[in-house]
Amino acid sequence: MPKTILITGSTDGIGLRTAKTLAMQGHTILLHGRSPSKLAAAAAELGGGVKTYAADLSNMAEVEKLAAEVTTSNDPLDVLINNAGVYKVANPTTPDGFDVRFMVNTFAPYVLTNALLPIIPRDGRIVNLSSQPRPRST
Repeated sequence: MPKTILITGSTDGIGLRTAKTLAMQGHTILLHGRSPSKLAAAAAELGGGVKTYAADLSNMAEVEKLAAEVTTSNDPLDVLINNAGVYKVANPTTPDGFDVRFMVNTFAPYVLTNALLPIIPRDGRIVNLSSQPRPRST
């Protein structure tokens, strides 16, 4: 049975590969990314039937807006995959003085998940990913 699946950070890397795999299985994919141009490119790779949502997860107003947009156009949301993450950034502090990595990697998934819970059915799934950069060889 096809599911509706939101994948944050799905414009490249593991998120895009996951989106491609799930789209090939016939699921409805909701792509999230920070860059509208990267979202458009990712959607083109997946083909038709893909919805895109642009939001900077280091900005809580944008996280709340993302949740509202997803809620308005997708009920139910069967699966939420919190994949977005940052490690190395040019400016590690948000304009509000928070650490970007904490906001994107920890706080945004919490806020987004809680905001989307009303449209996730009891048998729905929430997947939280994390990663660690590979150590450089010397």
